[in-house]
Amino acid sequence: TVRRDLPEVVARLAALPGVELLGLTTNGITLHRDAAALRAAGLTHVNVSLDTLRREKFRRVTRRDGLGHVLRSLGAALDAGFGGRLKVNCVVMRGTNEGELADFVALTRDRPLDVRFIEWMPFDSNQWNTREFVPYAEMLDGLREAYPDLQREGDGPNDTSKWWRVPGHAGRVAFITSMSEHFCGSCNRVRVTADGNLKTCLFGNEELSLRDHLRAGAADWQLAHLVSRMVDRKQFALGGHGDMHGIAASDNRPMVLIGG
Repeated sequence: TVRRDLPEVVARLAALPGVELLGLTTNGITLHRDAAALRAAGLTHVNVSLDTLRREKFRRVTRRDGLGHVLRSLGAALDAGFGGRLKVNCVVMRGTNEGELADFVALTRDRPLDVRFIEWMPFDSNQWNTREFVPYAEMLDGLREAYPDLQREGDGPNDTSKWWRVPGHAGRVAFITSMSEHFCGSCNRVRVTADGNLKTCLFGNEELSLRDHLRAGAADWQLAHLVSRMVDRKQFALGGHGDMHGIAASDNRPMVLIGG
């Protein structure tokens, strides 16, 4: 949300034939300035990355005093009409924020937003280790102590999240369990990185440079053939790595260079 022309970019994307869902993932620092304009331009969904609700911890983790701006952005997004289409993504790490899960769930009490707790995943440069990894089952057990009536809800087709709700709350709670209970068997996602490479799996090492083929003048049918071959080679699970330890031992882009 640092681009001043972002609403214009969104409007151009929303006008493309076949585009029905158009989402944005952001840290939320400046979203409050453009939330209404983005909604009017055709943005349908917003994901806000937020790993703590404590001001000093936020300052330490992000190196900026921005928690107030993020919370303001959540309110602005709801006011702009993103209710039911606004998600807060929280990566859970032991020793950092595992004690705040109930506080995050409290955000869903009166607000039509969803909170998603994400298992910490290994990528280059994030110093992943099992000591700080908190599995889904442990998160769920901890939340049930604070919310014993937490109820399971149905998941959507090809969903990456396991959905729950506290009865009476306006929003929902979800867990993304990529490491302890992967969902590779129903995954239908591919990613295009900011530098134009296609990845068929977040954890896979193989990439296809769409940018280079486009610059070389490839026709649409040639690009479609290349993408189809790439998808056909997609590994069965976890990018071909046996488990989270195999992923941690492999070379892959850091998440900041993948996007999402």
